[in-house]
Amino acid sequence: MFERPLKLIHNDDHRVYFTSDTHFNHDKAFIYESRGYKNRYEHNDALIAKINEVVRPEDTLIHLGDFCLNITMPEFEQILARINCMHIGYIWGNHNSCIRRQYEETLRGEYQRDDIDVYPYTIGKITYLGYYKEVIVNGHQIILHHYPHQIWNQMQKGAWQLSGHSHYTNPTTQLDNPDNKILDVGWDGHGKPLSFNEIQKIMMNKVHVKQDKHH
Repeated sequence: MFERPLKLIHNDDHRVYFTSDTHFNHDKAFIYESRGYKNRYEHNDALIAKINEVVRPEDTLIHLGDFCLNITMPEFEQILARINCMHIGYIWGNHNSCIRRQYEETLRGEYQRDDIDVYPYTIGKITYLGYYKEVIVNGHQIILHHYPHQIWNQMQKGAWQLSGHSHYTNPTTQLDNPDNKILDVGWDGHGKPLSFNEIQKIMMNKVHVKQDKHH
């Protein structure tokens, strides 16, 4: 069944933000030390504080994967409860931890099946959007995937591709690369969620580069 793009409005009353690869509770020094913290607890506290400083409860935060690692369900629920935003859209990453288990168990309880995924599917403040999602914000098409693409739908017409995964080490997806409207919105590149308006300004300095006969 064809799934229509999710349509969102970004304005003063409701803002749309994007982030990825927060890695809450990931107990590896190469994650928290590279971000300037002494341990995972200090790291968790700082990221939650920054998200709450930027994103209001009424806004939408779209997270492009790898929300947390090495975490129990109670720890996950505690971190989630401390984030004030009540509308979090989630794209699966490659580290889905207990979030995937919660999704599967809830889905199994509702549908009595183990062989299906349902998107969008809301549990509490998280709406699961699948592994790939196209959204339209203020009429602008955005392609969401945890992994960066070389080619994506409607790129020749100015569609953006937002990704994560690379922890801002891929030059192709960095904000100062002028070729193609693609951006790594992960935490390591920006230290905060990026608003639709912020991303729009970044994309104004990027131009479409033809990739194949279609694009």
